[in-house]
Amino acid sequence: MAFALEVVVIRVTGGAFRGRNLRVPAEGVRPTPSLVRGAVFSILGGLWSDDPGDAVEPAEGRVWLDLFAGSGVMTVEALGRGFATAVCVEKARPVFSVLRRNLEDLALLPRVRCVAGDARRFLLDDKDALYDLIYMDPPFALTELRDAVLEAAGARPRLTPGGVLLLEQDARHNPPPSAGCLVQFMARRWGQTQVCFYHVEENRSLPRIV
Repeated sequence: MAFALEVVVIRVTGGAFRGRNLRVPAEGVRPTPSLVRGAVFSILGGLWSDDPGDAVEPAEGRVWLDLFAGSGVMTVEALGRGFATAVCVEKARPVFSVLRRNLEDLALLPRVRCVAGDARRFLLDDKDALYDLIYMDPPFALTELRDAVLEAAGARPRLTPGGVLLLEQDARHNPPPSAGCLVQFMARRWGQTQVCFYHVEENRSLPRIV
C-alpha cells in the first residue's frame, strides 16, 4: 500500500513567481532559506550587470543547472528572475515527484529538463553542455559527496564566459578552494549557511569580481 508523501509549503521570494507557494517534502529536504535566496540573486545581479541602471535583468536568457534540486525552489526563483531554461537533477524519487509537480503547477516544465538521477553521474555523462550558473546544494553532512560532485563539475570547462558555480554548504565546513578547473573567488555567510562562488580562473569576463 502506497502512502502519500507529507509535504509543507514554502513561498517564492522574488521574480515573476514571487508569493507563489511550493510543496516541500516534510523530511529529507532542506530548502534554501528565503534570506539566502534573495541575497544570492542580488549578488548575481551585481556580478553580471555592467550598468546598475540597466532595465534588462542580468540573468536574462541564461541557462541554470540545479544539482540536488529538491523541491525546485532555487530553479523557480531563477526562472522567475530571467533565466531562460534549466536542468534539475534530483536522485530521491519521492522528492523528484514533488519537484515535477511544483514545476507543472507553474507551467514551467517546457523550460526545464528534469533528471531523476545522481548528480555526480549526471556530470560525468554530460559531455558538452555549458551553463551560466550551476547551483550545488548537497546534504550538509555529506562533505565527501560534496567534494566528489564538485570535482566532477570541475573536470571540464562547463561554464559559459562569465558563468559561475555556487556551492551552498554548512558554514562550519571548510569549502575546497579549487576543484579541477574551478577556483573559489568569493564566499558569503548567512547564519549557518554559506554560499561559495567558483569560476574558471582564466575567465575574466565577470565585470565585478571582488
